[in-house]
This record gives sequence, C-alpha cells and structure tokens, in this order.
Amino acid sequence: MKERNPYCLLAFAIVLIWALWNYNVSLKLLAGIYDVLLPFVIGGCMAFIVNVLMKKLEQYWRRIFKQSVVTRFERPVCLLLSLAIIIGFLAFFVLTIVPELHASMKMLVKMLPPALAKLNIYLQQKAQELSLSADELAVVQAQAKEVYQTMLNYLQNNKRLLLEQTFLATASLVEVLANCVIGFVVAIYCLLEKHRLVRNFKRVIFAFCSKERAAYILHVLQTAEQIFRGFVGGQLVVALLLGVMYFVSMKLCSFPYATVISLLVAVLSLIPILGTLISALIGCFLILVAAPEKIWYFIILYIVLQRIEADLLYPKIVGKAVGLSELWVLAAVTIGASLGGVAGMIVCVPLFSVLYALLAEKVKRLLAEKNLSNL
Repeated sequence: MKERNPYCLLAFAIVLIWALWNYNVSLKLLAGIYDVLLPFVIGGCMAFIVNVLMKKLEQYWRRIFKQSVVTRFERPVCLLLSLAIIIGFLAFFVLTIVPELHASMKMLVKMLPPALAKLNIYLQQKAQELSLSADELAVVQAQAKEVYQTMLNYLQNNKRLLLEQTFLATASLVEVLANCVIGFVVAIYCLLEKHRLVRNFKRVIFAFCSKERAAYILHVLQTAEQIFRGFVGGQLVVALLLGVMYFVSMKLCSFPYATVISLLVAVLSLIPILGTLISALIGCFLILVAAPEKIWYFIILYIVLQRIEADLLYPKIVGKAVGLSELWVLAAVTIGASLGGVAGMIVCVPLFSVLYALLAEKVKRLLAEKNLSNL
C-alpha cells in the first residue's frame, strides 16, 4: 500500500488551521467560489432533470431503430425531443394560466367600484346603528387620514431607499436570468457529451485513488444517481395524481376554473410548502372573483386534498421511488425543512435515502462477515 506523504498532510493541516483562524476570509472566498460555480451547478441540475426524460426516449429509440444507420442521431434527436416536451408543457402552462389571471384581474377592477360603494353604505349603516355622534365620527375620520398621511410621508421620505431596493432586486433578477441562461448552455453540452464526461470522470477517479476506493466512490455516485432519478420521477407522479384529484373534485363540486387551478396546483406542488401556498392564494383569488360564495368550500377541499397528498401520496410514492418507508420520508422532510427550508426539503429526501442505502449495505456486509445474515 502506498504510504502517505507527511509533507502533504502537514501542508493540509496548515491550510486548515489558517482557514479556521481566518474564517471571515474563508467564508468570503467560499462565497466567491460559489458565485463562480453557480451557473455550472444550475446547468448540472437542469441536465439531470432533462436526462430523466431523455433516458426513456433513448430506450424507445434503441427498440425502434435496432442496429440502424439513424442510431448515430440518437442523442441529439432525443435531446431535442426532451427539450421540446418540457418547453411545450411550460408554454401550455403559461398560456393557460396567464389569460385566466388577466381576465380575473379585469373582472376584479370592474367589481371594485361597486364593492367600495357597498362598503361605504355598510359603514354608514354601522355608524348609525352604533349611534356615533358627529364628534366621534370626526375623530375616526381624522385617525384614518392620519394613517394615510403617515404612509404617504413614509413613501416620500424613503424614495431613495425604495429606488435602491428596486435597483438591487432588478440586478438580482438579471443575475439569476444570466446564470440560468449559462446553466442551460452547460446542460446542453453535458447532455450531448455525457458519455465522454462520465468516462473522463472515471479516469480521474481511478488515476488518483486505489482500485477499491475508486470502485466504492463510483458505486456511491451510481446509487445516488439512481435514487435522485427515482425521486424526480416520484415527484412528477405525485404532481400528476394531485392535479387529477383536484380536477375531479372541483368538477364534481361545480367549482369555476377547475382546469386552471388543477394545473396550477400540479405544477407548483413540485416546490414544497412555497408552491402549495402560492397555488392556494391564486386559487382562492380566482374562486373569490368568480364565485365568492364557494370560497370556504374551496378552502376546505384544498386542506383535505393537501393532507391526502402530504400524508399518503408523497410518503408512499416518493418513498417507494427512493427506497424509504413512509416514516423515514416524513422524518427526512421534517429534518430538511428545519435545516434548510424549502431547499432542505427538496434535497434531504434523496440524500437521506442515499445514506440509508449505503448504511444498509454496510450493515449487511458486516453481518455476513460475522455469520449473522439471518438476523
């Protein structure tokens, strides 16, 4: 076995001690590295998600064109088909949701003046029922004007701050869009050259590690890839079933905007917690504009179906896809939410599953060495 170079260990220890001692500089350096690598991370995530669909299309391509001349076009054609399917679905989603929201906003603008007039009449009636004197009404009106003037003064006195915040938000949005564009280009390159990239990565691993360690690293990465791919597929299945449940339930209950709300819930359910909240707010807004008397029934239906999705569908389907039981999926979601919020929930389930699979393999091997495999 090759002996470790003591000078390398000493240099690593010195660098580690310096990094811990100057942690402020280390954190800034890590933040700079993260900003540089972020487009590549985004591109890798895009490539991984597109590759889930692309692999299926490649399998069908090989079944149809067995040992044919067109097999050389397998990868670019399957990539174009995958992108066309994903972009087409996103375009269908946007073109379905945006016009309905625009129509609802126009309807709300038309309804607003009569609603304000009714509110004014209602307040006047309540004032008469409470028998408020002229002085008391004047006090209420003065307080309302004072609140309005306070808000107006705040906006006027903080124009520069609001302008700076708007500029920063716009710059952040532009940066995010730029990173996404670069990430998309990186994803296309990775998908077109994925076999070459995998082969070169294996060469690097075997060059710097022993055969046993390199084989174990590749096994861990292969296990992680299978589990993350199953996680993405399970998420899509849950989203589809949730959309179907909403569509059927809303049609049976004669709710307006059944198709739009069902599609919105299905797509946004891929974003834990935040997506659920956004779809709930938009759904309530649409129901409130079209049929305000059904808003409470929609809220009850929403709560019931969300509990079914969170307690039954997600643990059962996603847990089966990643190899975890319902209990461990719920534990992973809870831990991920407490550690990293929405991002923690998304990453923690497949990561937890990878650790669980590796630990199960380790336990099985140790028991076999002790002749206790029957436990």
